[in-house]
Amino acid sequence: MKKTLLSIITFTLISCQTVSSEREIGYHPNTDPDVANTGWYLGTDTAIDVVLGLDKVWKNWDYEAMRPFFADSVRITTSRGERFTTADAYFDDMKKRDYNNFSWELLSIYSVDIKPNVGGEHVQAYFKNIWKDSLGNDKTSNSQESYYVVDGKVVWLDQFSQRPIRE
Repeated sequence: MKKTLLSIITFTLISCQTVSSEREIGYHPNTDPDVANTGWYLGTDTAIDVVLGLDKVWKNWDYEAMRPFFADSVRITTSRGERFTTADAYFDDMKKRDYNNFSWELLSIYSVDIKPNVGGEHVQAYFKNIWKDSLGNDKTSNSQESYYVVDGKVVWLDQFSQRPIRE
C-alpha cells in the first residue's frame, strides 16, 4: 500500500511540472507573433566566440582583421552618440583618435536569444577601460557593448560607457 501511495504521489508531482526548453531563462514581454509564448533563451558559445574573436584582433587595432567580423550593413552607435553604417566608416573615425595609452580588460560576456524563432543572438560584453590622462595619472572606467550577431557577423553594435569614478 505504501509503495502504491508513494508511486501515485511521485507520478502526480512529475506530471504537474511544466515542460520548458533547457535554454529558456525568463519572461519575454514581446507580443509579436513570432515570439508569442516564448521566453528569453540562453545564447550559444558560437555568438560569444564571434565577439571574443573580434575583441582579440581589436586589441591589436588590426582593422583588416576586424572587418570580416562585421556585416556589410552593420549599424554601430558609439558611446559618444555617433552612428556609422559601415565598418570602414567606423574604422576611419577610430584612426583619428589617439589610443596609445588606452587598453581594456573583458570582465564578463554572455548571450541571450530574444527571438528564438528568427535567429541571431544578443551578446553583452562588459569591460574595464584603462588609460593615462594628460598628467600621466592612471584612469579607469567601465563600459558595456551590446552586439547583435547573426550568422557569425555583427549586425549592430551599441557602446555604452561610464565616466571615471571621482575619488
